[in-house]
Amino acid sequence: MRILISGRHVGVTEAMKDYAREKVAKLEKIFGRLTKVEVTMDVTRDAHTVEIVADANRGVRLVGKAESPDMYAAVDLAEEKLARQLRKHKEELTDHHRGEESMGSVPPPGKSAAPGAPPGGAEPREDTYEDVIDRLGEDD
Repeated sequence: MRILISGRHVGVTEAMKDYAREKVAKLEKIFGRLTKVEVTMDVTRDAHTVEIVADANRGVRLVGKAESPDMYAAVDLAEEKLARQLRKHKEELTDHHRGEESMGSVPPPGKSAAPGAPPGGAEPREDTYEDVIDRLGEDD
């Protein structure tokens, strides 16, 4: 994974770069398929803004942007936002088959698949030869 750290209207110190790398390492632990992460630090009159852009495989690009009076706090906030997005993205990737019930699935317990079906969602079974003979004997 490539990490690019740049500054707009601010000189980025080694301490700031180290802190940003430490935060990006946490992101990689959450979602290991990141290809590139860009951290951009900006200073305006009153606020420090940090934007973290993470590129993952298959063209996925997630952005976390935060503003704070302190640059380190802005890095923390942007990392938290991006971490939340990465967790959600990872969950969507792993849960894509667990949506609504499909047509061929077994219904939940207590509901039958069809009218006249046995309770518990079991499939109706065909009568065996012995069942037919027993039923005929009961009619006598």
